Amino acid sequence: MSSEKSLKIGVIGPAGFGGSYLAVELLNRGHTVIGISRNPQKLGKHERYIPRPVDIDATSIEELARSFDGVDVLVSEYGPHTAGAGALQYMPFLETVRKLILAYKVSSANYFLFVGGAGSLHVPGTLTCCVDHPDFFLAYRRAISTSLAHIAYMEERLGIMGTSLRAYREARIAEAKGSATEEEKRVIREYEDSIKKQDKASDFIKAGRTAYMFFDGNESFRWSFVSPSALYRPGRRTGNYEISIDDMALNGERHEGKDIFEGRLTGISVADMAIAIADEVEQQKLVWKHWSAWGDISEDLPAPAYVSLDAVEGGSR
Repeated sequence: MSSEKSLKIGVIGPAGFGGSYLAVELLNRGHTVIGISRNPQKLGKHERYIPRPVDIDATSIEELARSFDGVDVLVSEYGPHTAGAGALQYMPFLETVRKLILAYKVSSANYFLFVGGAGSLHVPGTLTCCVDHPDFFLAYRRAISTSLAHIAYMEERLGIMGTSLRAYREARIAEAKGSATEEEKRVIREYEDSIKKQDKASDFIKAGRTAYMFFDGNESFRWSFVSPSALYRPGRRTGNYEISIDDMALNGERHEGKDIFEGRLTGISVADMAIAIADEVEQQKLVWKHWSAWGDISEDLPAPAYVSLDAVEGGSR
């Protein structure tokens, strides 16, 4: 769809995973995109793309607000995890979110969409975040191990973590066929034991979850807090998605005595998530809501983790 009104939309993190797909989606709808990051020019060139280089972590609130000049809607795809292990700290992330909110409040923008992680989504019908449930991470790792798209994405971005996930996948396939060797059984056992012992909410996940507290119940500014569903990954653009509020959407009915997450986690392609966010930029139906989106991820083929302005209809300029 396209908006009747062309907007100027600031995208924080325009050359990253979610930000690049969102910027292309918005440009294809006829909007102007202002890219705000350390290297926004990496996305490419287009007559309606305006890069504004700024080091968000190092700049002052006043300087950051000036980078939002002329923006109608601001979308944060800020992801410090792409900067390396040192960016996984709890307090620096929260300090940056605080700075973004204060700068937004004195800017020309009138709507702020913050894209966080799935860590703030609740187990349906409870106040418990999914990532705090003892069964979540094993079910999550099993689910992403079935996806060649997700494994390729992790290998590209995280190296050895993706490589070990691929080995785990291949061992589980052999086990399901009844042909697993002792070595493959060992791979499965050691991988799952490590998950049970160590795979809990990291500082980055906790920071993303806590960041929501800046927004929850706060009507001093117009915001929307977006949490993509758990199996968020590169994939096909279908144009369809569903929305949930506060809760992580799960497939099917939970059966008594069965694990709440096993085989039930939902996902969405980065391209379809960009559609959901762009729709909200235009329609603004989820003001002051914490929401998630999920869609069809049945086509499981490796896809680009990032796109450039070459993907804009008519090509880059």
